Amino acid sequence: MGKQERHNIDTIANVLIDKLGEMERTASRIEKASKEPLKIDTEEIEKIFQARKNEENAILDELRAARSKNSIRVPNWVWGIIGGLVLLSMGSIFYAWNKAEDYELKKFEAQYFEQEYNKLKQ
Repeated sequence: MGKQERHNIDTIANVLIDKLGEMERTASRIEKASKEPLKIDTEEIEKIFQARKNEENAILDELRAARSKNSIRVPNWVWGIIGGLVLLSMGSIFYAWNKAEDYELKKFEAQYFEQEYNKLKQ
C-alpha cells in the first residue's frame, strides 16, 4: 500500500469554510428565487384547452345526433317483416290472377262444350 498524503488541519478547515460559503450563497439564491412568485403565461395552454373542449363538444353533438337518428329509424326486423308481407301479398295476387284466368278458361270451355253438346242433341 502506498503512503497516503496527509493534509494539514488548516488546509482542511479552509476548504470546509470555502465549501460552507458556497453552500450559503447557494442557499441564499434558492431563498431569493423561492420568494419571487413564478410568472407563467397560460394564455396559449388555455387556447389549446378551449380548442380541445370545442372539438370534444362537436364530437358529442354528432353522437347525440346519431343516437336520435337511430331512435327514429325503423329497426331491421320490422323492414324484414314488411318485405315478407309484400312478397306474400304479391304471391297471393299472382296466385289469384292465375286462378281467375283458369276460371275464365274453364268457364269458356264449359260453354263451348255445352253448345257442342246442344248441337249434337238436336
